[in-house]
Amino acid sequence: MISLNNNVKRKLQFILDNYEALSCKSYKLPCGANIIDMGIEAKGSFEAARLFTEINMADLGTVTYRDHVLEDGHSCLAVEVMTSEPILALRYSQIASYPIGDGMIGSGPGRAVARNKEDYCFDDPDCYKDLEAELVVLGVQGTKIPDDKVALKIAEECNMSPDKIYLLVHNNTSIVAAVQVAARILEQTLHKIMMQKEQSIEYALEFARGFSLVAPVTLDDDEAMGKINDSLLYGGRSQYWVKCNSDEEITRILPKLVTEYSKDYGRLFKELYLEADRTYYKMDLNIHSPARVEIFNMNTGNIFSQGKIREDIISSSFFKNKRMV
Repeated sequence: MISLNNNVKRKLQFILDNYEALSCKSYKLPCGANIIDMGIEAKGSFEAARLFTEINMADLGTVTYRDHVLEDGHSCLAVEVMTSEPILALRYSQIASYPIGDGMIGSGPGRAVARNKEDYCFDDPDCYKDLEAELVVLGVQGTKIPDDKVALKIAEECNMSPDKIYLLVHNNTSIVAAVQVAARILEQTLHKIMMQKEQSIEYALEFARGFSLVAPVTLDDDEAMGKINDSLLYGGRSQYWVKCNSDEEITRILPKLVTEYSKDYGRLFKELYLEADRTYYKMDLNIHSPARVEIFNMNTGNIFSQGKIREDIISSSFFKNKRMV
């Protein structure tokens, strides 16, 4: 079985060799753990964001930039994401479900070494574990640089020396956050599929392709949180190729996978987030969904779709402060 962490070595080394050109910073903590600042004290860049996202998918997916012009004339950056290994790239790597302390959340291939008890993706003791990892690579989203305490906790949980720990860090108000969150369109869909429990079609997933608009960077944390999540809720669509035994498996869960299924559909994420005291789990969990999902059943040749991209909501979220000249 492939080692997810070893698989990202090449891209990780490229960042270490070129961090200044990528508008990043690289240094070691006193304990020896490696920090790559891609959007906290460092500015980050479009290329840093792309590399972060592909590493976060264990380098088993690709991210490309596109332009998308809304009906009202605004030009939006967009990302297209593809993977032929959705379970390894998304469930066991990209999903951000590793609580690492001090309000920081971890994602990326290092999760498959830590297999933290609070990380729901590893609740099956027989599921994937990266037994061959020679290093641990994690994406860390937070408001500050992890300290020795956090790094040593990760090293202990991974049974790895601190100098083998690599933390790629950024906050919500960075270009890396705007891009990597939008590029979670496939992961967001997989999460909703997993939530269907006994009706899940996770066993049948083969290929995945996604598209999502990227929020403009804003330095207000609440504004940034709202915009980067609206990019998925109202500006993202995913396509999955599956080998389901019957089309009914798809049709009975498809309506539950999209944002339309939430009682809060149509409202901006920032409003919901503030109402929930800035706590994800106090929100209607159905809101954490993609705008549109398309599923191709390779066994029957039939195609199913649900939901739609809402450019009107995207425009009110991304460009509400527009000024006429």
